[in-house]
Amino acid sequence: MSHGKKKKTGITIVLCIFICLLGLLGSIFGSLRYAMRDQAIDKLTREWELSQMQITKIADRMSMAQFFVVMVMTPEIDAEGAERLLDAEYTRNFIAAKLKDFRDDLLVTNGKGLISFDDIEKLEEEYRDAVTEDLRYSVTPEDMERYETTWDNLGLEERFILGEYRERYPVPFAIISALLSNWFLALTAISTIALGVGLWFLNGHSFSGHRVYGVVLLVIGVADCAVSMSCGLLADAVNKFINMRSNVMDLFFVPVSQMFLILGGIYTLLGIIFVLLSVLVKRRSTRPRL
Repeated sequence: MSHGKKKKTGITIVLCIFICLLGLLGSIFGSLRYAMRDQAIDKLTREWELSQMQITKIADRMSMAQFFVVMVMTPEIDAEGAERLLDAEYTRNFIAAKLKDFRDDLLVTNGKGLISFDDIEKLEEEYRDAVTEDLRYSVTPEDMERYETTWDNLGLEERFILGEYRERYPVPFAIISALLSNWFLALTAISTIALGVGLWFLNGHSFSGHRVYGVVLLVIGVADCAVSMSCGLLADAVNKFINMRSNVMDLFFVPVSQMFLILGGIYTLLGIIFVLLSVLVKRRSTRPRL
């Protein structure tokens, strides 16, 4: 092998390794970004069984509806009323809006990623008749004052402010925001295409050097498909890690799995095409001329 050919091969391998890593990152964060779409959040909140969710670290073997009853300390409110409240459409819409605010704050740092007790008061005031019907109890101003005291004593204000966590962990949040940004996902796609075009020029307007490139695309594609198939296991792992019994992680990972599968199929197909093109071009170049 000539020195020039060795140099081309070395450059190709280095660039392909870079694209492989970039492609895998793009698939991961592109799939997560897909799961943060408005439609995905709306679907999640519609199907989330919030009232039945259990988090062992908060209350062992107690559903969120039961925990709600314990926290409000209002004898007239029972678990059935709490279930109706937590599963009501206005509650789901409230959660969906807040999730979108947290998503936007994570991506562009607009300061909207927070939940204050004022938000809870506004929700109760706006849907007072519906809340009364669901709870079978009319919440009084004295009740709201007591709920706010509980909210403050538990420090929930600080727990539900994304900016607080961003100040504590600025570097991880900056990295995550960058990787979830549109420009990074666009960079991944442009870089992948640019490498394919660059190799074509590097090899004298030929696909003869695209075998390694095709193999790299195949690796990314197979990895994406494997992750797609294992999203159910990932949801279970998250639930076990935080000791949670809920369908929310399963709902979140459904669009993640879908996007991984789509990207995996695209990468795999392109990988096969470029490997075949490389093989065909090399066969033609080695075929004896008559």
